[in-house]
Amino acid sequence: MSGLDETWDRRAAQLNQQLEAAGLPLRVANMSSIWTVYYTQPSRYNWMLQYYLRTQGLALSWVGTGRFIFSLNYTTTDFAAVAERFVAAAQAMEADGWWWEAPGQTNKTIRRGILREMLAHRLGSGK
Repeated sequence: MSGLDETWDRRAAQLNQQLEAAGLPLRVANMSSIWTVYYTQPSRYNWMLQYYLRTQGLALSWVGTGRFIFSLNYTTTDFAAVAERFVAAAQAMEADGWWWEAPGQTNKTIRRGILREMLAHRLGSGK
């Protein structure tokens, strides 16, 4: 199919523009019609986006919690509907407070905090 990569690159750029305009802390990257979601703000709860997407009728691929695989026959209208639902899901997640950010929070501090909690639970349970 001629222009396939250009079509999907343009769609990813359009969705990223919509996400940025809405002030949402996530973006997409793509390799043709295979997309991944990445986050511009640290959060322990980014994985919950998949459930917000599902309430909008979008399901992520079974490969991880941040991958989309689009059918090659998506029309411009089909993709516009997906983009609208994606932004709506992210806005709902933001409204519910899942992207609240503590001062000084980084992905590293989140990982360390989770590790401390796991160790405290393990050591505190007598195992």
